[in-house]
Amino acid sequence: MIIQKIYNNNVVLVIDKESNKELVLTGCGIGFQKKIGQSIDEDKIEKKFITEDESLTKKITKVVSEVDEYIFDASSKIIDYAKEYLSSELDDYIYASLTDHLSFAFKRLDQNIEIKNDLLYEIKRIHKKEFEVGKWAIEFINNKFNVKFPIDEAGFIAMHIVNANYKETTNESFLMTKIVKEILNIIRYYYSIEFEQDDFNYDRLVTHLKFFAKRLIKKEQVKDKDNDLINIIKIQYKKAYDCSCKVKQYIEDNHEYIVTEDELLYLTLHINRVISAIKQY
Repeated sequence: MIIQKIYNNNVVLVIDKESNKELVLTGCGIGFQKKIGQSIDEDKIEKKFITEDESLTKKITKVVSEVDEYIFDASSKIIDYAKEYLSSELDDYIYASLTDHLSFAFKRLDQNIEIKNDLLYEIKRIHKKEFEVGKWAIEFINNKFNVKFPIDEAGFIAMHIVNANYKETTNESFLMTKIVKEILNIIRYYYSIEFEQDDFNYDRLVTHLKFFAKRLIKKEQVKDKDNDLINIIKIQYKKAYDCSCKVKQYIEDNHEYIVTEDELLYLTLHINRVISAIKQY
């Protein structure tokens, strides 16, 4: 692989002689003391971005050419940790979006501008694993750079992880979180309870609501099947079904989405399961 451009010590643009394609490569010291036209040390390659995805390539090259390389390096380490912790692949766009976010976060910190995360509590509850990554990230950054990022920043980083995991835009991820929060509040107020957030049934409910919210945002409606089970559920889990109907009414009044009977059925089952678990405590 022949170097076409050196962005910094850790990011270069190369041409692969075998495929004749351009690649953006990242790796610790991959561009250090190198010159255009030289071969790359392939043992130092940590990540490849194929330039067939022109939009991603433009974003990556723009970000790495504008931010300090230590920020891109920190961002890459956070992403690596997130992949390992979540046992999940993340959309490559996070390398651009998270690096860009951290760059502005450092600038805000230098200027003593603190932005509060209004959805911090919901992010903690709804995206627990991603928030754990966010907490690890700010501890890592604070220790490495001797700074003091607030806990709000962990929430912002968590949402970038959510975006990359669900392959949504930032606005869509925040809207998804808001919708899940609204539904959880309806359930809480209806039953006058607080959720047991360490309960597996609560996790399953939240996961179900995330995918429901995702369909809602995408307007990907589930088609009803001929399912007689809903008639049984209406009777057997009357209170949970009534609560689900309140959720349905709220969604249809506020989000221009028709909740199908199948969705109502599964929501009822999840609500009944989580409430039953709470009552056992």
